[in-house]
Amino acid sequence: MKHRIKAMLALLLCSVLCSCTEIPDELPDNYSTDTITESTASQLQSETALTYETSVSSSAETAVSEISQVTILSESVSETETVPSESELKSDSETVSDTYTETSEIESETSLSESETTAETIFEPGTLPPETTAVITSETKPTAPSITIVTIPTSPIQETDAFSENSVSSETSAEILPDTYYPQSSYYPLNFDRQKAMWVSYLEYDRMMRNADEAQFTEALGKCFDNIAALGCNTVYFQVRVYGDSYYSSSLFPKGDRLTGDYDPLRIAVRAAHDRGLSLHAWINPMRLMTDSQMKSYSTEYKIGEWYNDPSKNGKYIVNSAGRWYLNPAYAETVSLICDGISEIVTGYDVDGIQIDDYFYPTTDASFDSAAYEASGTDKNLADWRRETVTKMVKRMYETVHSANPRVLFGISPQGNTDNNYNDLYADVFTWVSTEGCCDYICPQIYFGFENGALPYAETVDKWDKLVTSDNVKLVIGLAAYKSGTEDKYAGAGSSEWINSTDILARQRDLTDIYNAGYAYFRYDSLFLPEPSVAASVNAELENLKK
Repeated sequence: MKHRIKAMLALLLCSVLCSCTEIPDELPDNYSTDTITESTASQLQSETALTYETSVSSSAETAVSEISQVTILSESVSETETVPSESELKSDSETVSDTYTETSEIESETSLSESETTAETIFEPGTLPPETTAVITSETKPTAPSITIVTIPTSPIQETDAFSENSVSSETSAEILPDTYYPQSSYYPLNFDRQKAMWVSYLEYDRMMRNADEAQFTEALGKCFDNIAALGCNTVYFQVRVYGDSYYSSSLFPKGDRLTGDYDPLRIAVRAAHDRGLSLHAWINPMRLMTDSQMKSYSTEYKIGEWYNDPSKNGKYIVNSAGRWYLNPAYAETVSLICDGISEIVTGYDVDGIQIDDYFYPTTDASFDSAAYEASGTDKNLADWRRETVTKMVKRMYETVHSANPRVLFGISPQGNTDNNYNDLYADVFTWVSTEGCCDYICPQIYFGFENGALPYAETVDKWDKLVTSDNVKLVIGLAAYKSGTEDKYAGAGSSEWINSTDILARQRDLTDIYNAGYAYFRYDSLFLPEPSVAASVNAELENLKK
């Protein structure tokens, strides 16, 4: 590239000083074509001719000015150019002894129940990759060759040093660079100081999306968002990745199985939300993948399918736990894939936030990542090392979001039970909500009634409020709309509370006013299309919410 710039300068100088109108038969000897990738030799010759003709009609003073500008640009280019890189839901884990084992398809898919957790990121000075990389291109125009600077943020996926210290990565850095560049988004997001949100999960897609064409989905989603807005909400958490799949146009993950039509649900959702003044946060499950039977048909066109079919990666980057596969956060390659997927969303869509939920380590079994732990050389015990590993992953997600668009929010929805988060899922929520730059908002799933025997709602909200000490972290309270009219099996003496009362959600929402905290209902169908057995209770609850 530098050779080409120098050649242009030489040609321009020559044309002015010699006032020559002839077009040279061949390029100068020092005009190297080794670094030219976008033009053929003939195009370069034509470009050179146009340069001569333009230069002759220019004054010597103008030419000198242009030469100075090009010189400045050429000097700013580095010597070596770099190119950047979610009836009952899952059983509650309201006591520390509750397990994280999924027992049914529905249970495994309700990622916002008490037994699920999410994490956030800490920005550490020096870990954020360089802001931009200069890319210089030359176009053939009837003027002197122009130099265009295209700003492309270096993908945080390129940075693997944060994992090299206590994590394992046997792959070369070249193997984990993204295949696609993600230019920084200039979209100015729509967000609110106090979120009043609703989760729309892939379970809703069974009704709205499966066997629906674009017009049918658009109409169904529009009605959904109308109801959300009419309830007084200002934010939607829209699920776009459930099991290593996608409900948007992705080059990294296959289309989700609920999406049977040929359209882009996320693009439709963003437009529908913004038309109604709603903020839209794309909600992903970062680590959770498909069941073993589903993974067998995962295309090798995608990285996860490739790893599944590679004996050296199967069991390493992706691990089977109780019949379901998960990405192993101990490797830079897997975290890079997660973060690249986030970049794909933030730079490709006008989303207002990215949210991850509470699926982190699916087991306490040491075999899940024993090889990585042993190879790390750490002096930490397994639990502390896993917490550190998850936090590093969360940091990378936070950095990725803000590199793609500094104004887009990154949120996490962990379990409401802090002990389960810390000891079973290895999610250090204590650090995430107390450290500056860790996350933009935390939305604990406080899916407990006021009379819950182990974790009563009011006391749990107060505990979380005290935990959030970072001025840059907002608190949003997750509310269990799905429990209305049902028996709360793990609530002890409060097991019948949701059957006997029809104003629990309204009282829980109102309590958030005291803390100036946001709130979020899980989930849309639970409130607006309840099962017949609980419809009377839910409808009464919904009326109380509208008061």
